[in-house]
Amino acid sequence: MRIERIRPQHALKDFDCGVKELNEWLVKHAIENEKRDLSRTFVLLSDSDEVVGFYSLTVGGVSVERLPKKLARGLPKFDIGMVLLGRLAISSRVQAQGLGRDLMVDAILHASVAGDNAAARFICVDPINQSARGFYSTFGFEDIGGDELGRMYLRIIDAVAALEAAIDQN
Repeated sequence: MRIERIRPQHALKDFDCGVKELNEWLVKHAIENEKRDLSRTFVLLSDSDEVVGFYSLTVGGVSVERLPKKLARGLPKFDIGMVLLGRLAISSRVQAQGLGRDLMVDAILHASVAGDNAAARFICVDPINQSARGFYSTFGFEDIGGDELGRMYLRIIDAVAALEAAIDQN
């Protein structure tokens, strides 16, 4: 298996993660968003070049007032850079094999590079359902009380430190 940036040559129409909205976004919007510089999508390909997973990233900002006190402490009163992990999905046929974790690690590494080059402090996610919310919380993402979007946040520096600690243990 390998992860690469999405290209028009990738066969997307048969991808099915069990969540209609994610399947449709991949087929209808991922390539167009890539062309228009609205998001970057990375696909997980099987050895036979079948798309078995994907995630997308974009950048933005979050108002310091929207952050929990422990994340906002000492920050200036203007938007703080973030990398939005807009979508992450694994094909239903290969779920529960650790591939979601592999995509998350790759997404964190890409977000870290973006953060280094564009001063992003956070990775944030918009979980599509409670199952996704639980998945993201295992990586340290935190709910923000009162956030009408239901976003979860993680400091990039904390995500990278956790990855480095996991590597050191192996």
